[in-house]
Amino acid sequence: MWLERLTGEAVDLITLADAKDKLRIISPEGDDPELDAEVSRAIASASAALDVDQDGFGGLGFPLVAQQWRRYAATFDGQFLQLPFVRILSIDEIGYLDAEGVEMVVPAESYVLVGRGRGRSVELVSGSVWPSVANRPDAVRLKFTAGFETLEKVPEDLKAAARELVKFYYDCPLADAALGVPEQVQRGVDRLTRRYRAFAL
Repeated sequence: MWLERLTGEAVDLITLADAKDKLRIISPEGDDPELDAEVSRAIASASAALDVDQDGFGGLGFPLVAQQWRRYAATFDGQFLQLPFVRILSIDEIGYLDAEGVEMVVPAESYVLVGRGRGRSVELVSGSVWPSVANRPDAVRLKFTAGFETLEKVPEDLKAAARELVKFYYDCPLADAALGVPEQVQRGVDRLTRRYRAFAL
């Protein structure tokens, strides 16, 4: 089973002006392109640190601004039908290869998106059954959209977390993302983002 991101990517969660205000940068004599580039890099690093990567890992555990994904598996089992992210906006299509290898689509009226706590899964409606599929690892494909609908709908406390990370990445432009951020910074980010994570049931 694996994921493929189809559309969308990490976006800047805060504006250049917002970040400069957080950093207390004042440019009385006009814009400074080099300074703006440094701040923009910090914004990009902070935003990416909170978002999932192209394989669906990291960050807060879900895409922040609407992204479309496709999940592949060999069968319509429970693990496949349990969606990998919170913040599911829609199930866009469930496709499969039938026993003869022909691409087919499961009728949308045959299933529903259901939630248990923060988890989301796909379940059949009464009287429907999942079809038989070809014997191959990518026989079933589930296309869905996850994240907040727009950047404007990303909650303010998540943007506040981005501001905290901007300050760190601006002060430490060569920081190794793989090593994480200092514990004090991480505690602040965790406090601001805890209720949005999958485990905050």
